Amino acid sequence: MHVQYSKPVAGLSAIQSQAFHELFGEYEGRLVHARYHRIGVRLHCQSIAHFGVWIEREGRPLETINDQTLVAFERHRSTCRCPGTSRNRTRQVLSCVRGFLRHLCERGVTPVEARPQPIRWVQGFLRWMRVDRGVVESTLTSYGSYVGDLVRVLGGDPRTYTARGLRDFVEQRCRHYRHNSSRMVVAAVRMFVRYLAVEGQCRPGLEHALTSPARWSHQSLPRGLSPEEVGRVLARCPSTPRGLRDRAVLLLLIRLGLRAGDVKRLRCSDLCFDTAAIQVSGKGGRAVRLPLPQDVGDAILDYLRAGRPSVDSAFVFLRSTAPFDPFALRPAGKAVGHIARAALKRADVHPPTRGAHVFRHTAACQLLRQGVSLEGIAEVLRHRSVETTGIYAKVDVALHGARGSHTSTPPCSGCSPARGSASPRRSTCNARM
Repeated sequence: MHVQYSKPVAGLSAIQSQAFHELFGEYEGRLVHARYHRIGVRLHCQSIAHFGVWIEREGRPLETINDQTLVAFERHRSTCRCPGTSRNRTRQVLSCVRGFLRHLCERGVTPVEARPQPIRWVQGFLRWMRVDRGVVESTLTSYGSYVGDLVRVLGGDPRTYTARGLRDFVEQRCRHYRHNSSRMVVAAVRMFVRYLAVEGQCRPGLEHALTSPARWSHQSLPRGLSPEEVGRVLARCPSTPRGLRDRAVLLLLIRLGLRAGDVKRLRCSDLCFDTAAIQVSGKGGRAVRLPLPQDVGDAILDYLRAGRPSVDSAFVFLRSTAPFDPFALRPAGKAVGHIARAALKRADVHPPTRGAHVFRHTAACQLLRQGVSLEGIAEVLRHRSVETTGIYAKVDVALHGARGSHTSTPPCSGCSPARGSASPRRSTCNARM
């Protein structure tokens, strides 16, 4: 299936291989069927044609093409002298060729590279964590990476593991990690060592050689945005299909305090506009039902009616350009995080952290300013313990600075003065319980 262009695809006529032309046509039809834009299809075709000209000049048969071939092609592009081919030098060219290579693997033209199998003890550990501990797949993926590296560094015989070896591995692995990532590495190694001890393959108690990085409870202030910043972030969303999607995502983050993973896993069946409710599946597969605010519901409806691609998918949020895959197929909420960072940049807002989680803090701070108790905030944010919500009971720095000379006790950020009165009203947020 070929698309008619105003100009022929550069370099395609120079390729002699009939097999390459057939595979090229198949892949072009696949892109069209996936509803890629005409310009995007042409970019793919020109990039693949350039790749085809190069492999013929190099004498590389299709059956021998692999990832190393792609690396060599990237080196070639800097000094390319292929006649009649596209001179595009952007990184998109490699992405287009990589998609074509995946097509060759699926068609059986090139062999699928064997992925390294997990080490036996790592396989048993992950099975134990999944079945006996009920750990979700996203956490298992991280744990498998960490303990797999541990076995490759320390060896496949757990009986030789020592406290110094474990500490050295953790120190080396966490050298450039932030606090939360370092804690996850330590937790994974500890659980792995405990599993080995249960199996009789490791000295009991060896996990005590590892200590988590120090972190004081509630050491930082809430990182929420001000109402003015929130208004600016929402106002800067364009009225395009992508803008409608981004606005709906942002309102879910701001009004309901959802996590990025909650948003990406949201299904159409989770929305009930008749009862103004939304069902959210959070950490550990716990599903809760929350009220759907009017502005959030309106934004989602606008997206579903005028912004969402006409694709048969159970998930609400999809990519705005082909292929129209759901966010749920993307790793660990990266699509939602990208939307959050782009929105903050458009609004010229510079919070301490630029990810989606800053809007979760914003939602909690908004609830606290409205006089909602910590128990109520914990219920909305789905915290298992109200102590986790305690960070929002901190002093409102701006409020305290304005009244510091008149009050002896710093007011809670949820305690605003009654109308017509200069003195703070009685707190109803249980911040000093």
